[in-house]
Amino acid sequence: MFSKLIQEFFPRDMTTETDWTQISFEEGRQTLKKWRECGVRRSEEVVEIWEHVISRSSASLGDERWAVLEQVCIAALDSARVDLAQECIDQLHAQFPKSNRVLKLKAMQFESTEHYKNALEIYDRLVEDDPNNNSYRKRRVAVLLAQGKRLDAIKAINDYLKIFLNDPEAWLQLHELFLQENDIAKAVHCLEECVLIQPLNSMYFRRLGDLRYTQGGAENIDYARRYYERALKINPTDLRSQYGILLSNNQIASTTKNAAEKKKAGLAAVEAIDELVNRYQKVSPQNNPESDGILNCLEAMKVTVGSK
Repeated sequence: MFSKLIQEFFPRDMTTETDWTQISFEEGRQTLKKWRECGVRRSEEVVEIWEHVISRSSASLGDERWAVLEQVCIAALDSARVDLAQECIDQLHAQFPKSNRVLKLKAMQFESTEHYKNALEIYDRLVEDDPNNNSYRKRRVAVLLAQGKRLDAIKAINDYLKIFLNDPEAWLQLHELFLQENDIAKAVHCLEECVLIQPLNSMYFRRLGDLRYTQGGAENIDYARRYYERALKINPTDLRSQYGILLSNNQIASTTKNAAEKKKAGLAAVEAIDELVNRYQKVSPQNNPESDGILNCLEAMKVTVGSK
């Protein structure tokens, strides 16, 4: 079934190099269409197909021509082909002189040439005209980040989240910005919002474990252990979460004065080491030359943990 889907979305074998200049017009048309539909952003190939195949008979596309021009424009900006992007924008503007989508492309062109002030002016107009369009607000945040205006970006994302509360990507971006500001408490809050939106994403739990462990203190270390355990339950192959379980239990065993908790945490840490050793023993030294050294460190740590 999976192979059929691959063949449907990618008419040619992606494992072999394709000369996109030699394909037929219809094949080029169908390829661009399928890339648009499945969200594939193969910018260099899109530009190549357009310049060597489609552009020669673009009138044959009919109304599909405008969607293709938009696709090519974005691909051209990705590929630093400002000249081609301008040609696409000119044609789209001539057909849709009052279109906000064309205006957005113009703002993206300003971004690509680092004319950030002009780009922001356009995005501000677009947001004012259509406050509920999330793409305009996201592009505005991208411009602020490109300018290094971190605090302005934080404010812009907060304003965005007042409207689009259930956007995990926005919360994750905000969490990263708060980390750059060394505000771990707010970064934790952002990740907790991500967990509420996508409770089966192990990455959020693992990152929460990392942050809680970084904050330190008995309560935070206990939270970290629980987050790591949850992440590993969701994704049993998550090696970093297994390490997190080891470190947090080792920390609890080293600091707690409760004998029962110390014993329980120590046993959990040893169990985590055994799991890690088992994983690394299955790895060939040829694939990971450092595996033998890691195994030795884990065995030494097991002796230390077991003596607590």
